[in-house]
Amino acid sequence: SNLGAIDLEHGRYQQATAHHEQALALLATMGDRHGQASVLARLGIVGLRQGHYQQAASQFGQALAWYREIGDRQGEAEVLAQLGLVDLRRGQYDQAAGRLGQALACYRELGDPSGQAATLNGLGEALLATGRPADARAQHAAALTLAVQADAKYEQARAYDGLASAYQASGNPGKARRHWQQALTRYTDLGAPEADQVR
Repeated sequence: SNLGAIDLEHGRYQQATAHHEQALALLATMGDRHGQASVLARLGIVGLRQGHYQQAASQFGQALAWYREIGDRQGEAEVLAQLGLVDLRRGQYDQAAGRLGQALACYRELGDPSGQAATLNGLGEALLATGRPADARAQHAAALTLAVQADAKYEQARAYDGLASAYQASGNPGKARRHWQQALTRYTDLGAPEADQVR
């Protein structure tokens, strides 16, 4: 599971899937529901990043049910945020905002700056998709502050990417380019495939 998490962080999605599927099989034989929920959530993230939205939604849905059964608020917040991103990619903006709002409330209650950063980035993407670049910039700027505080490199890259997109949508290509350069540096340092999109 930890090897899969490292692969996921560095954008090695095929290896991440293989490691997580091995972990999931072992956890199932042990009856470890919490471990299974965690691994399913990570598999969902891999699916989300690769554009396999139906698969990701199914994995997140099962993980959410198990986290709620166990009473794990941290896990519930993470999966709600990820389900919000699935909704966002599918163009279901109201549903995305609702789930992301629930996740943000959980993360604030738990005092988790990394989770808050990820969720604020999602909210920024939703706002930009609905034609509100100024509001999107505010969310991504707040996400960047929290991501730096938590040393969450992937969310820093996402925040810079979001800020760039919002500036581009506002007709400010100079600021957009500067932010995309920051995003590119961070994605490249992580070895994440998102670097190609930003480039």
